[in-house]
Amino acid sequence: MIGFGFHEIMEGSVTRVGERFDRPFRFEVEVSTPQILARVAMCDAEGWVRIDGLAKKGPATGRLEMSPFVERRIRYVLDFEADDGARYQFDGSKRIAAATALPHVLLRTWTTLPGVVTDEKGDVWGNALLRFHLRRDLRALVSSVRVGPQKMLEAARA
Repeated sequence: MIGFGFHEIMEGSVTRVGERFDRPFRFEVEVSTPQILARVAMCDAEGWVRIDGLAKKGPATGRLEMSPFVERRIRYVLDFEADDGARYQFDGSKRIAAATALPHVLLRTWTTLPGVVTDEKGDVWGNALLRFHLRRDLRALVSSVRVGPQKMLEAARA
């Protein structure tokens, strides 16, 4: 099977329920999937999450559900550990505009990720808005893209 992988950084802020200020929020993940040609590419994600006052560099694992052209969405689900050992989850989706959209609208939908952080009981901890920083991170993202047989991708991650 032909798979692919890449390294992505998203950052922005999260507003905790009951608070009136934003907390910085950033995650970095290595993403890979064994099957690139699917209606929805189910990708594994592994990395870390940083949320001010919650997790300095919480280990994170999860998935990306990528279907930017068929379903026009990319969903991120990351389970991570806070500094106190509690478990949380970030769940967010990019809603990709149709290719006929104005260029600035299309670009915004590829780089903006709204989502929610929930605690281990499923209660909403906060609402997040993250962005991909094009000027700073595009070159690194593009250079991290790997396409090839799954065994080759696994060797590259090791």
